[in-house]
Amino acid sequence: MPRKTPQVKLYLKQLSKTELLKLAKLKKLRISEKWTKEKIVETLSVYVSSSDVIKLHSRKSKAKTKTESSLQGVLKGIKLEDRVAKIFTRQGFQCTKNIRIKGAEIDVVGFKKGGLLHYDEYVVVECKDRAKVIPSDFKKFIGSMNLYIRKKRLDPELVTGYLYTTGVFDSDVKSQARAFPNIKLKRLKP
Repeated sequence: MPRKTPQVKLYLKQLSKTELLKLAKLKKLRISEKWTKEKIVETLSVYVSSSDVIKLHSRKSKAKTKTESSLQGVLKGIKLEDRVAKIFTRQGFQCTKNIRIKGAEIDVVGFKKGGLLHYDEYVVVECKDRAKVIPSDFKKFIGSMNLYIRKKRLDPELVTGYLYTTGVFDSDVKSQARAFPNIKLKRLKP
C-alpha cells in the first residue's frame, strides 16, 4: 500500500469527482458516490500512488505503427486546441491557432479589442494533451510567451498566458506558476 503523500493529494485534487470514482473502481475500493470530493481525495491518497493517477490519463494507443501512433497524437492535440480556441471565442476573443515565430510555436493566440474604458486584451495559450505537465513544459511555455510578447511589442500587463492540459500538473509546475500573476493553469476533461 503506498504511503499518503502530499504529491498524490495534489494530483487527486485536480481530478473531477467522476474521475476519482473511476480511479477508486480501478483500485477496487468501495467508495460511495454520495461522498464529498474532499473525502474521496482523502481516502484515495492512502491507497493510490502518483503513477496510478498519471496512468488514469495515459491513454494507450491502438495504433499498429509508430506513424499511426504519431498521427493519433497530433490529432488529439488538434482537438484540444480547437476546444480551447472555442472557449476563448465564446468570451469574445478573435483566435488564431498554431502561430509560428522564430524560435517558438504557440497553440492559440486570442485578441479582444478594448473599449473606451478598457484596454485591448491578449491571451497566449499552450495546450498539452498528456498525462502530466512537467516543469520543462512550463518553462518552454513561458519562453514562447515572452518571445511572442517581445516580437509583437505588446505590453506584458495586457497578456494573459494559459497552459491547458487533459492530464494533471506536476506540483513544481503549480508552485512555479504562482510566481507569474498573468499565468493561469487550466485542466480540461479528456
